[in-house]
Amino acid sequence: MPLDFPPPRESRFGSPLELSRVHWVRPEVVVEVTYLTWTEDNLLRQVSYQGERQDKPARQVLRSPPHP
Repeated sequence: MPLDFPPPRESRFGSPLELSRVHWVRPEVVVEVTYLTWTEDNLLRQVSYQGERQDKPARQVLRSPPHP
């Protein structure tokens, strides 16, 4: 698993996550989004797609730090 922390096993969007059935892919496309906030279960709230970013390789993209 390429993530520091596993995704939540339970979500309000469906059945519990089964990590054995997850298919991980290599990030190749970088997009920019705006969002209102992160939820308590690490999901983005009110996301709006802004466009593709070709000025950054996917390996350089990190999660933005939370705002106080």
